[in-house]
Amino acid sequence: MKLHHLGWVGNDLARMRAAFERDGAQIVSPPIDDPIQRVTVQFLREPGTGELWELVAPLGDPTGSPLASRLGRGGGFDHVCYELEDGDGTLEDRVAAEVARGARVVCEPVLAAAFDRRIAFVFRRSRRLIEYVEPRRPGQTL
Repeated sequence: MKLHHLGWVGNDLARMRAAFERDGAQIVSPPIDDPIQRVTVQFLREPGTGELWELVAPLGDPTGSPLASRLGRGGGFDHVCYELEDGDGTLEDRVAAEVARGARVVCEPVLAAAFDRRIAFVFRRSRRLIEYVEPRRPGQTL
């Protein structure tokens, strides 16, 4: 597995993007609507170190969004995403291993529009939200 991105949540994608750009981040993708997750995401790359940030905002009414509780706490840093690699097993294997250690499944494996691959979220007992994304297929950039 390897670090794929860091997630940042807020109500207004344009405001978040502008703040990241003021710090020198470079846009990697246009805004991407994900009707399954009911969010809009956009990716930016950190200057110098190269980390990828995913900005996440509600798609539609924020009160009915899966982000509502996190937005109610003010948003901000939200999750760490790891990308599975060959030999890491399936997404289901990874989720099962997390559950065996006491994590709670927040989002079962589901297709994510931003990656055209499946993702899953678990909430660890340490109160960390972890996302996993399936390995890239040849030619995929995100």
